This record gives sequence, structure tokens and C-alpha cells, in this order.
Amino acid sequence: MHMGFFRISLGVAAGLLLCLAALAQRSAEKASPGFPDAPGKEVLVAKCFQCHGPTMWTAQRQDRRAWEATLYRMVGRGALWTEDEIKAMADYLGAVYGKKPQ
Repeated sequence: MHMGFFRISLGVAAGLLLCLAALAQRSAEKASPGFPDAPGKEVLVAKCFQCHGPTMWTAQRQDRRAWEATLYRMVGRGALWTEDEIKAMADYLGAVYGKKPQ
């Protein structure tokens, strides 16, 4: 009986984790209105909105290279992103939230 209960408990826990992940994704999508659609937006929303709010990007204006450095700094703090994801996010941020020419 204990083994059956343990399996059910693991199933419930796994289901709960999936639900929480889905809720986090929905929250990120709701938090991103006004973000221009462009390649890399989906990756940014999925990866960065877990810890940061939308003002993180609107308050900072950096060129693509500086955004890439910022993203790699986040990897140093534990973010688990591929090089392709970092490139997509840096491209997006540089294009949409880059420094404005003076």
C-alpha cells in the first residue's frame, strides 16, 4: 500500500509542477503587452520574465553587445540558456531596447 501511495504522490507532485510552469508562462505572456513582436521575443519572455518585470528592458538602453554581456552575466548567476537563446535575446533586446542614436 505504501508504494502505491508513493506513486500517486509523485504523480500529483509532477502534475502540480506542470501546472505551475504553465501558470508562470501565462503570467509572462500577460506581463509582456506592448513588447514589440520580433524574433527573440518569445525566448526573452519565457526565460527572463521568471525573475524580471517588463520595466527591466525599458529602463535600460544598451547596444546588442552590452545586452549579450548582461545575458552572459545572468548565466554566471545560474541562468540555464543555450548560446542560440542568448543570441536570440541579445538580437531582440539590441533591436528593440538598444541605445537610440543621438
